[in-house]
Amino acid sequence: MFYLGIDIGKHTHAVSVMNAEGKILLKGFSFPNSMEGACSLTKQLEAFFSSPNDFLVGMEATRHYWLALFSFLNEQDYFVHVINPIQTDGWQKGTEIRKRKNDIIDSVLIADLIHYGSFNNTSLADETMFSLRQLTHYRSYLIRTAGYFKRKIIAVLNQVLPEYETTFSKVGIFRKASKTVLSKFSSPDEFNQVSVETLAETLR
Repeated sequence: MFYLGIDIGKHTHAVSVMNAEGKILLKGFSFPNSMEGACSLTKQLEAFFSSPNDFLVGMEATRHYWLALFSFLNEQDYFVHVINPIQTDGWQKGTEIRKRKNDIIDSVLIADLIHYGSFNNTSLADETMFSLRQLTHYRSYLIRTAGYFKRKIIAVLNQVLPEYETTFSKVGIFRKASKTVLSKFSSPDEFNQVSVETLAETLR
């Protein structure tokens, strides 16, 4: 059995291979986070095994950067353990594998962790649930962003047209009637010059 430790990066991943005796056979092989990079990894690994079943693979769940490689290896029938980075940090504190931090040493650390089996797999959602979770996070982000800009708009209106909020509430400012008025009359001078009839027609 061989143990493959992958240190996940945004643009580049680093890989180290350890055998059952704990000897490092491949150290710090780097490849880009792309389809071509993933293919170069499997080609490099062909020197060590006759089938993907000869390997146990470990990688950290580093933000979303691990997803593409995980999907690729899973489709190639590799058995992949996804590990919370907190576990590798804890393993590092109890070993002397690394005196300093870099991608190569981290990949060795992960291979060693998989070798000894002192870890718990990170819970993975199925594809549908993962997609829904991503959409939910993105919706929450959009709501927060919209709220931020609305507060900025209200702050500007309070400086330029302090009376405006007494006519339209904070919520009403962003409704169709208010936005139509502001698109036509955006300064105090324009409001002073507009007739009641014109303003009423605009609101209608």
